Amino acid sequence: MRIAIDARAWEWAGIGRYIRNLLSEYARLEHPYVFEVLVGSRTEEAAVHALGDNRLTTRLVEPSYYSWREQVLFRRQLAGLSVDLVHFTHFNVPLFYSGPSVVTIHDVTRFYFPGQRVPQELLRQVFYEQVFAHAVRRARQVICVSETTCLALAALPLRISRQPVVIPEGVAERFFAAPAAERQQVRARLGFDGPYVLSVGVWMGHKNLRRTLAAFTAVRRVRPDVRLVITGRAQPRYVNVPAKAAQLQIPEEAIVYPGFISDELLPAMYAEAAVLLFPSLYEGFGLPALEALAAGIPVVAAQAGSLPEVLDGAAFLVNPEYEPGIARAVLQVLAGDGDLEGLRAAGRERARRFSWKECARRTLHVYDEVLRGRKKR
Repeated sequence: MRIAIDARAWEWAGIGRYIRNLLSEYARLEHPYVFEVLVGSRTEEAAVHALGDNRLTTRLVEPSYYSWREQVLFRRQLAGLSVDLVHFTHFNVPLFYSGPSVVTIHDVTRFYFPGQRVPQELLRQVFYEQVFAHAVRRARQVICVSETTCLALAALPLRISRQPVVIPEGVAERFFAAPAAERQQVRARLGFDGPYVLSVGVWMGHKNLRRTLAAFTAVRRVRPDVRLVITGRAQPRYVNVPAKAAQLQIPEEAIVYPGFISDELLPAMYAEAAVLLFPSLYEGFGLPALEALAAGIPVVAAQAGSLPEVLDGAAFLVNPEYEPGIARAVLQVLAGDGDLEGLRAAGRERARRFSWKECARRTLHVYDEVLRGRKKR
């Protein structure tokens, strides 16, 4: 049987990691399926190089998200596929596509954080909600990456095709032991050898970067030797991080912006950090926090969204809206207060419970169930 995998987000950070790891495991596991991996021209070469299995072939499609091209051109390309099922790894299913599908829901962030209240954003929000509602209504099965996301989805006024199944994401083995050479590469890229607080993620409103910066000003008053490393890139319509840092009078040399960090260097970026600061207002899963646990560094994360579920006592949880509390937890880690070694061990043990192989196996089982049900119709 043939299954198409929507991999247009191949190069994205969170969802891209989900796609890349899932397909990597499909190439290793025994199963009866042949996959057509749908990618854009910009990522085709990387996908072909990464897959390396004759059961997974790439097909060029219209790569854009949230556009008329997705609704018209991509839908037309989907209709021309000779496949038994399409797995949409994000909710972006064209509104007039009615073929059998499985949809993965990573979060419901836009329902909680719809963006700026301006006409363009309001129209964007309406379109987002229509596409999202269509995806979960028409899917033969919906996959949620956490119980928290599943409950949040159930609380929305949407009609869902059937009870969603929860399949958590995983942690790749490389995060448990970053090679010394890659750690040296990270230090060379950062340009300093001292301790740093690490912030990982897209620069969007719900990531709470304004309070990250505000809390860091308090940390710097006590520990002026510590720097803040913020990975990722600026996002249109969201917080201008350097401008906000300047407004808070944080010295330029105190913050380092290394940009996008590749999958290969990310484990070393975690391993070299003194602490991961992750006070996100909402997460559907929270993969960076789990990867940091695997790397053996303490995590200060928000008591919000899926993070309490995923971290399960292996991290410092704080009120993400209370900057003094965030700063206090970071300073506690930097001072070595408490049983940090015990926390590191608990963190690694917790991270070991999440594997991409298990995620892939359970997702393949979803395909089995959906296709078996289709045969009975």
